[in-house]
Amino acid sequence: MKLAINKENYRKGELIFCSFVPVGLDDYVNYFVANFSSFTYLRWKFPHGKGDMKSAFIRYKNERKFKEDKIFTLSTLNNKFFYFLFLPFNYAVYFFQALFFLWQRKNNALRIFFGINYFCTFCGIMLKKMGRVDFVIYRVMDFFPLPPSGFYRLLNRVFYVIDKFCLKNADSIWFTTEGHIIGREKNGYFKREEYAYQLIPLAVDLDKFISKEINEKNKHSLVYCGVVSRYHMLDLIFEVISELKNDFSDIKLNLIGSGPDADYYKDSAQKKELQNNIIFHGFMEEDQKFRDLMADNALGVALYKDEENFMKYTEPAKVKYYLNFGVPALVSDVPVIAREIELARVGFSVQNNKEEIKKKIKAFFLDLDLQKEYKENIKKFIESVDVRVLLDGCFNKTFK
Repeated sequence: MKLAINKENYRKGELIFCSFVPVGLDDYVNYFVANFSSFTYLRWKFPHGKGDMKSAFIRYKNERKFKEDKIFTLSTLNNKFFYFLFLPFNYAVYFFQALFFLWQRKNNALRIFFGINYFCTFCGIMLKKMGRVDFVIYRVMDFFPLPPSGFYRLLNRVFYVIDKFCLKNADSIWFTTEGHIIGREKNGYFKREEYAYQLIPLAVDLDKFISKEINEKNKHSLVYCGVVSRYHMLDLIFEVISELKNDFSDIKLNLIGSGPDADYYKDSAQKKELQNNIIFHGFMEEDQKFRDLMADNALGVALYKDEENFMKYTEPAKVKYYLNFGVPALVSDVPVIAREIELARVGFSVQNNKEEIKKKIKAFFLDLDLQKEYKENIKKFIESVDVRVLLDGCFNKTFK
């Protein structure tokens, strides 16, 4: 018998959340715990992911965790070839874990499966076809355009097949940004008029918001938090800092994270005599020390190459991540959100041009009133993207 799902009863059922970590959706977990009488979290760790969080199967009842099982994750060598070689086996392991842990269901209690991206959602759809869940939400986080050639082109074609299957068979589709729709339309397998979908941008948790006053210590301080790689155009930022050092001797870049080019950039800082201006913090767990460091900056840096890759079609998490620490973001005019934060006066959209970036940073550093204005604007802006507001709205529309 097909269960009727509506605005009155869906929160009384079981919400199953399936996601890889880290994807920056910890706030979703807190929301589900607080808003569903029964919540199950199937959490998989990327085999190459950093941090202490492990794969696990976790269950909550009435906001209390009552069961947690650590589950197997196949580790891989730090090599792209081996990673992709073992990727099908990894996915097979995860798929059978989903069947094993979610097969049993009690009575006729409603089960809603909330999958992040295509593989998690694929598992949910298969469970629905087997009668293990009742409703599947496809939460779309990315779109990867086809590269012109090479192994990734073949791999992306496989991903497109799974993505198309999920779009066709999910009960509800939640895109992050208009770019996710545009990318799929360009590749000819999505027509928006044929689907019911919603847009839900990346969110912040107002309870975790932190903002520090502008002071003598942080008024000339920048922060970059993420993968340390040449793709993120850190060379350009190093050149900007090298030249701005003549105007602001205390200019500083807090570089938080690790990555394949960390040693290259440490050598570059030495060669440019920026060892006192660029602080390499390495990978940091998100503790209070990390939060204080993030908030103690005037600007956050998020540069992306202007090319036909996934950044054109997605919303980078880094931008709102900075805003959640009260830090305006300096963003390449590549993703749509660059224009959105410029319009809201909580950040700056820039071309990947050294002179333009220098001009923006210098003007911002010299205008303390402008810095304070942007800090205040951020406090208002994030209220509109609070995780509770966004998720309440989408769930209510889904089960209206």
